[in-house]
Amino acid sequence: MEDAVTRLRAQANAAQEEGRFAESRDLWQAIWRMDRSQVAACNIGALSYRIGDAPAAVRWLSLCKEIMRPPSTPEEHELYESRLFDLARARQLVGEIRIVLPAGASCTIDGEPVAIERDKPVAVNPGRHTIAATLNGAVVRVDIDVRRGEAREVRLDFTAPPLRPTATPGPALASAPPSSGLRTGLIAGGIAGSAVFLALGGVLTVVAHDAEANRDEIARSVGGNNCLRLIAPECRKAKDYEDTMFTARELSTASFITGGLLAAGTLGFALFTQPRAEITASARGIAVSGVW
Repeated sequence: MEDAVTRLRAQANAAQEEGRFAESRDLWQAIWRMDRSQVAACNIGALSYRIGDAPAAVRWLSLCKEIMRPPSTPEEHELYESRLFDLARARQLVGEIRIVLPAGASCTIDGEPVAIERDKPVAVNPGRHTIAATLNGAVVRVDIDVRRGEAREVRLDFTAPPLRPTATPGPALASAPPSSGLRTGLIAGGIAGSAVFLALGGVLTVVAHDAEANRDEIARSVGGNNCLRLIAPECRKAKDYEDTMFTARELSTASFITGGLLAAGTLGFALFTQPRAEITASARGIAVSGVW
């Protein structure tokens, strides 16, 4: 088996170097079936991301992160950070479904078997998906829509009594999360505000640079004293440019800081107020609950 793994690794690396990423991933998956190594899991995840299979990239790169040994060399640190970066980017492209099943039940998503591991969420492409569970010949199905960046929970129950769609009562108004429209408006306003401050900081940086260049040019043109005593009219003009330079620098720094803080606050708000929903399905009915 060791010789077969070595041969497949050489073929997989050659395919990757030639840009045949899908073929290389297939070869690494064959290697994984023979040798469940960190290298195989990480390569399958990275290649999945390259060919645009974001759900598979999230699944395999998450496994890669779990089993990867702590990096000890600069090369290993660089590779580790690269894998984490690919995982973060892939997660931005998918939605996640946490599926809760009775013991012994099997599950499919859109007809494809899926293994539910310790209540870990399953990454899926944004859109509508059909989740089905089978237990002792009984089948429960539910269709759900998942948006990019959204986390949803589905409970598939074979024994629950008939249920009608219901909404879980939300918390008091004072502590309720913002509505979808208000949330979108706040996020859009935060992005626009941070962009304005960052752009203003860039403009003021250019103004400061131009003022400094004009000051230095005038000082050189005066002669040997370089305007140390501010006697010539040109020197007073150079002093005005210098005042403009310092003022623009201070304002640009404040603008960059404000824009950065506003961007960070908007990102935090978007992450911690994203909608979450839960669906419970049984052989006799479906219940939907959520916090928005």
